[in-house]
Amino acid sequence: MSHIHQQPEARGRTDAFGILVVCTGNICRSPLAERLLQAGLDEASPGAFEVSSAGTFAHSGNPAQPGSLTIAAQLGVGLEDFRARQLEEEHIARADLVLVLARSHRPEVLALSPSALKRTFTLREFARILDHMPLRPQREGTWPGLVAEAYRGRQHAAASVAEHDDVTDPYRLGPGAYDQMTREMLPSLSTIIEAAVALRAK
Repeated sequence: MSHIHQQPEARGRTDAFGILVVCTGNICRSPLAERLLQAGLDEASPGAFEVSSAGTFAHSGNPAQPGSLTIAAQLGVGLEDFRARQLEEEHIARADLVLVLARSHRPEVLALSPSALKRTFTLREFARILDHMPLRPQREGTWPGLVAEAYRGRQHAAASVAEHDDVTDPYRLGPGAYDQMTREMLPSLSTIIEAAVALRAK
């Protein structure tokens, strides 16, 4: 993953599938997830996706934390130009899929935009549902259809693992917490990127 992407303030491409990643401060988890997901999706289906992020209690205007900067560099993406922003209703409205990094973020999203219920998942939940869905090229409805099917399939996802849907928040913690965050995040990001390869999104 060698691409560096600036965080868009708004959907710049009306034909791109918009993904919004949400955490608390928008300085640790969601910046890293945003850049890794954008880089991977660009490789899978260039120009088809636009990934952004925001925080429910953002450190607005602040750069990403050093721990996330280090991990991003190790994984081949850049965060030097990143600046945090507060989650707003318009960000949710522009997104075709909202991926929150902890279950506690979902009510914050829905408080701003109740209509986003059917397209809001935790990152790990969405990946777990994708793991149980057969992905085929030219699937009917492509990504919007996939999100709708994932919502219908949510009730079939294993409830026993729902407690593991959160990605660890490493803010003000040491390198071990950042490593744990990365271990929890990467498999789900890979699942989504693999789905893009399978679907050949347009």
